[in-house]
Amino acid sequence: MAHMGVGRARAAWAVGGHAVVAAHTVLGACAFVAAVGVCVALHYRRVVKNHVAGWPDEFWPSVSATVGDWFPERNVFQIVIAATSGPRFVLVGLCALAAGLQHRSRRAAALLAVGVARTLACGGWVYITSTDHALVHDVAMGLYIGLTPLWMALCAASLAPGPQSPHAAAHRTAQRVRAAAATAFYACTPCMVYLYLQHRRHRVPGAYSRYALFEWGLVVFDLAYDAASAWDLGRFTIRIEYADTQRVAAPAEARAQSEAVREPSLLVWVASQVYLAFTAWSCVTCLVSLVFYFSVSNMGAEGHELLVLAPVGGLLVASVPPVRRCVAARRDGAVAVGPLAPRVRAALWAASWATIATYAVASPLARLVTAAACAALVAVVSALEWAAAWEAGRLDEACATWLAGWVALLVARYANHANVPVWPFLDASNGGHHVSALVLGAMSLVPLLGGGAARLPSAPVRRHTGPGGRARAALGAVAFGTWLCVLQTLLSDAGTLAAWGWTGYPVRGPMGVPHGVLVIAAFAAGVLAALHTPALGLCRGVWAAYAAGCAALFYLDDWASFAGGLLVAATAPTMALPLLQSALTHDPLVALLGAWAVAVVQWFVGVLTVAYAFLPGAWVMREHTGAVLAAQGVLLVAGLHAARTPEVTTRLAVASSTRRRSFRRALYVVLGALVGVACVVPAVRRVPAHRIVPYHAADRVFTAGIWTVHFGFDQAMRDNTRRMARLFRELELDVVGLLETDLHRPAFGNRDLTQYLAEELGMYADLGPSPKKHTWGAVLLSKFPIVSSTHHLLPSPHGELAPAIHAVLDVFGVHTHVIVSHNGQEEDALDRELQTTALAELLAATYPAPAVFLGYLVTLPHMNRPSPYGILFHEGRLLDVDPRDLDRWCQYLGFRALERVAYARVSRFTVTDTELQTFKLRVPLTPIAADRDVLPRKLPYAERPAAPWAYPASLIRPHMRLNETHRYGPEPYPTYFAPP
Repeated sequence: MAHMGVGRARAAWAVGGHAVVAAHTVLGACAFVAAVGVCVALHYRRVVKNHVAGWPDEFWPSVSATVGDWFPERNVFQIVIAATSGPRFVLVGLCALAAGLQHRSRRAAALLAVGVARTLACGGWVYITSTDHALVHDVAMGLYIGLTPLWMALCAASLAPGPQSPHAAAHRTAQRVRAAAATAFYACTPCMVYLYLQHRRHRVPGAYSRYALFEWGLVVFDLAYDAASAWDLGRFTIRIEYADTQRVAAPAEARAQSEAVREPSLLVWVASQVYLAFTAWSCVTCLVSLVFYFSVSNMGAEGHELLVLAPVGGLLVASVPPVRRCVAARRDGAVAVGPLAPRVRAALWAASWATIATYAVASPLARLVTAAACAALVAVVSALEWAAAWEAGRLDEACATWLAGWVALLVARYANHANVPVWPFLDASNGGHHVSALVLGAMSLVPLLGGGAARLPSAPVRRHTGPGGRARAALGAVAFGTWLCVLQTLLSDAGTLAAWGWTGYPVRGPMGVPHGVLVIAAFAAGVLAALHTPALGLCRGVWAAYAAGCAALFYLDDWASFAGGLLVAATAPTMALPLLQSALTHDPLVALLGAWAVAVVQWFVGVLTVAYAFLPGAWVMREHTGAVLAAQGVLLVAGLHAARTPEVTTRLAVASSTRRRSFRRALYVVLGALVGVACVVPAVRRVPAHRIVPYHAADRVFTAGIWTVHFGFDQAMRDNTRRMARLFRELELDVVGLLETDLHRPAFGNRDLTQYLAEELGMYADLGPSPKKHTWGAVLLSKFPIVSSTHHLLPSPHGELAPAIHAVLDVFGVHTHVIVSHNGQEEDALDRELQTTALAELLAATYPAPAVFLGYLVTLPHMNRPSPYGILFHEGRLLDVDPRDLDRWCQYLGFRALERVAYARVSRFTVTDTELQTFKLRVPLTPIAADRDVLPRKLPYAERPAAPWAYPASLIRPHMRLNETHRYGPEPYPTYFAPP
């Protein structure tokens, strides 16, 4: 705080004793958490290994090995623990001062001596590691552990305030926490002794890892014991004053002069706030897909899924009393946050950009953990900013800038092929612009630090809320969490609403490009409507429009479905402000903690509508997207209905002022610029028809392939569309079937890999059954015009739904039927039999027309019914490209009434987890018998045709092992067939 007067000026800085304890606890915890996180990410198997056993028997590192054996975790730990030493010495000094106020100075001196000696002993084993000098390290560790009981006893006996002190209740709370922490601390000791003997004497594998778990428990309980001092030291305030005898202006005069000189234009400030919101939304929207990447890669849950709770965890930590006192206080019995200092806000925003910077980190786990930590920080920052704006009467402005940040997110994705350019699974090679984003971020902090427009007026005391107010706030929090889930599910990419209603060719509905601009414009219009009429979201007509939009989006197709989606996009922004106003009438941290918890639960439930085959009991949600949408609508309406009270509507009826009118004009300019950029994107990304031509029309040869691309992630957790495009171009693929491609879900980031592939390669794209059909998706890319296409859901009574695309292509003037399909897994034999039967019926119905099959069967070659192979090739009247290839299981290629020319399988390298299978077919000038199954002679590689359509020699790499790079395999050379 500061005070200025005429003739003398004093500048003061004050900090409470509880803040010192919070700093000590947070820094100490960060030191250990950072060390173990880096250690597990970089040296996991080496750090858990000891002289008895290694991984997987040993699974958890000891404290000493984590903080002292490896670079860079040792150095990270030492730097952060060094920063902890300042708050540590201050904590010890304050404890000694508290003891001296109530007891003899001898006890205070003893407490001070033990605290300082224990801190120095900690430095001994931290900075002299076991690899530097084992004896000194062990002596320092022993001294530290030996002084710990004495330190705990002195703190428990010496920090009590006077009998009539108002701090007596806080001391009793501290004593309860100390008792629990000390009890747990000492309870670990016998377990540690037993497990250490099992490890050292009996050499039991895994005993040392269990010992290490208790050792880490000592660290946690030690920190918890010292954290209890926050209740006792909260009565102290450390104050630093600086006095200047020069005359300075009075407070009002100085503030006016400062604002006149330093306040940036309101437009610059609004633009910077919108950009900050854009970075926050980018961080939040990538978390679910990063978590799900590990579930898909591991084909099961292994614990990484808990990181999706990071926003909840961040708010939970912020709600812990020692930390909470740093950001929230009670005024007349009401919770108030108040505006954060500009430097604090800037520091928090800068810290949240760590997830952007991790694009340069190779480890997927490190990027996931960083993204989770940043999402937690974003949740806390947003809660503090919204709460401070609520108290200052400017929540409408804060909400509008965050919604405009969402518009910026949509525009950035629209211009970047459905990828946010700052996501951590992008880099400069696949659409990332992280360095530019960080530079813009640094620039956006300048107006924040400048004050002026960023300054909030003094916050009024928050109203008391009775039981009815708490219930209203709770409903508002639940509804706001639902709103967050709806936003990410339906409106986080401009192409998602078009994909929900897509039915194939001929085109009867909208496409992501160019019609995604309508989604952006509708959402921006909703933001402006909410800013102009803050209470618009409380109108029943808006609720009805939203419900009608959801119903049309789910039950209808093509333009009718898209029209419903536009209703959702226009009405959803109007609901945010009333829901936030309602939720924040109660404790803001608790309310938003509940909101994020609801959002996370609904994200998970949304995944279960498709992933029901992977979790026990998940079948309850099988194909129930409609029920999820209905439940979300009910929760939104319930929260909005509860907000129709004078307490909320009064705050929504904000009086107009010169500043608010200027803010609206500035936001109009920002939103207008964003929508203008979106309008330019279709012109830039348009693929002219003359670019879509096959590679070898003169020879009437085309190349087709099938690839299961694992949801657009490569094995290093990077977006793999650019890598796929390079391989497709090298192989000169004319027709490609891609499987596991329905990315229009929060679990996959609501991406669309067809946008880049179709534009870059010059191809038509058919996105298979829409996201509301509950499949993992299929895609057909073609350099030939798609005359017509239909989407099918194959029979799946037990397992996951299987998608199929049946398209008719104009291949060199001949209508050719192409089927792209994905059968279920081997666990569901009946499903695969029924699915393949349906495919065979489709193919048989098109006989004797030329046909091509590109699919995923899960079968061994030449197995008869009920095996899918026999059903497809015999009953579908189809020919296998190479019946002599017995080394196949998942993917198969088939054809009819065409001439087989060549066949090659290409290793996946690290692009996905399945190889790419391709074959070359010639369209004969005169029709040939569809049933002819004379397998032509394989040509030796020396006799390969010297034709422009031949497979590239660049992938002939017999000296390379499979999947060390892209190469033909398992045969090192492509297979060519002699002419009939």
